[in-house]
Amino acid sequence: GLLERIPLTPEGISLDEAVNRAERKYRARVIRAETRESNGRRVHQLRLLSDDGRVWTVRIDAANGEEL
Repeated sequence: GLLERIPLTPEGISLDEAVNRAERKYRARVIRAETRESNGRRVHQLRLLSDDGRVWTVRIDAANGEEL
């Protein structure tokens, strides 16, 4: 139904959504993704790999989708 199409769920953004956004934003591939608790907030930690072989980590606040 309608609800699945709204990326912002009451508990913030899902790991899948965070991955999709990061891949679009950086035009890179997410090679590892995990959600961890950090000071009582849920943080999606994404490992990205760019076409030129660069690897870096992006952290996204699961509650609001903001990059940390």
